[in-house]
Amino acid sequence: MDRKTLVATFAALLGFCVIAGSWTECLAVKSFYTDVKAREIGDVVTVMIVEKTLASNSSSIVTEKETSIGTEGGGTGALDFIPSFGFEGTVTKDHEGLGTTSRRGSIVGQMAAVVVDVTDSGNLIIQGEKQIVVNDETEILVLKGIVRPQDVSGDNVVISTDIASTEITYKGKGMVSNYSKPSIITRLLTLFF
Repeated sequence: MDRKTLVATFAALLGFCVIAGSWTECLAVKSFYTDVKAREIGDVVTVMIVEKTLASNSSSIVTEKETSIGTEGGGTGALDFIPSFGFEGTVTKDHEGLGTTSRRGSIVGQMAAVVVDVTDSGNLIIQGEKQIVVNDETEILVLKGIVRPQDVSGDNVVISTDIASTEITYKGKGMVSNYSKPSIITRLLTLFF
């Protein structure tokens, strides 16, 4: 390498360090051959959300109880003037109950999350929030979880199914959300009936 090339390379490096703001940031530049992946607090990672849930539950109960009672009697000895009497009775109680519940859910999308902490083992704790407003309806998507660094792809993307302790909250605000909920009167009536 000739002297002019060496001086030009050093000048370019010096210029980069001035732009970076400090020698420590300049020297912390990673290799040109490494992936740009989230590793530290404040780094941003893209999350591909692919969540599908299906749950169902059913129960059945059948109970039956039958009770029979009866007695006979009459007077004997000094009380033989009392006529003979008797009665019999049977009480039967049956109950049959059936219950079924089923729920399906699906969330598919993409959002960015920020590394808010790094555990002692090197796992990344991420958190992100995304709000979308369409026709005065606000949709809010919140994601929290723990990501292993090896689950982050070279493109800095992680799939939601690879996130541990995942908390995904999806809710809406607005007219449609408000009118899709039962009224207070309906909720009170369902408590009693």
